Amino acid sequence: MPLQDHLRLALLINGVFQLKPSSLEIEWDSGAQRVDTLEGLAGKTPGSGTTNISATGAVAISGPEFDYFSACQRGDYVDMQVPLGFKGYIGNGWFQTAGISQSVNGNTEFKFSWTGEFSKLK
Repeated sequence: MPLQDHLRLALLINGVFQLKPSSLEIEWDSGAQRVDTLEGLAGKTPGSGTTNISATGAVAISGPEFDYFSACQRGDYVDMQVPLGFKGYIGNGWFQTAGISQSVNGNTEFKFSWTGEFSKLK
């Protein structure tokens, strides 16, 4: 089997590449509700759907690349983009949570969760 490159996820906030994420997760939630009858599963009802992005990463000495914390406190809407090969996710949403932490002999790290539009890959 030939060697092959694997996709590495990247993150753009308001169109700017973020250089420090160490973990990145994107999850789509259809919001659909299951419908059960006495005979069993009958199907589903459509939902509004959301996209959830969470990430962690090292904080540079100069500070984080983006001010997640203030954006979360203000309730700012920001654009998120995650390229996925030939397509990618682009949507608008807000930071649900944002935090910063450090452990003994470890890096100072940011973490956030973002909730946004349930848009198709483009």
